[in-house]
Amino acid sequence: MKETDYLGLTKKSAQDRAEGKNLIFRLIKSEGKDFFSYPEDHEARQDRVCVEIENGKVVKVLFK
Repeated sequence: MKETDYLGLTKKSAQDRAEGKNLIFRLIKSEGKDFFSYPEDHEARQDRVCVEIENGKVVKVLFK
């Protein structure tokens, strides 16, 4: 899994890709509106993908 697998995708496409890989999809921010905060886990998790969206496309991705 790489950030580049998600960058530039729409929310639906990113969510479908995450779910297809059995990952937890977490929308952090979309079009300047906060939805969730980044998790406070001390270690990166490989089963959760956190994304931010601007202009309808994923612009930031963290596996956290």
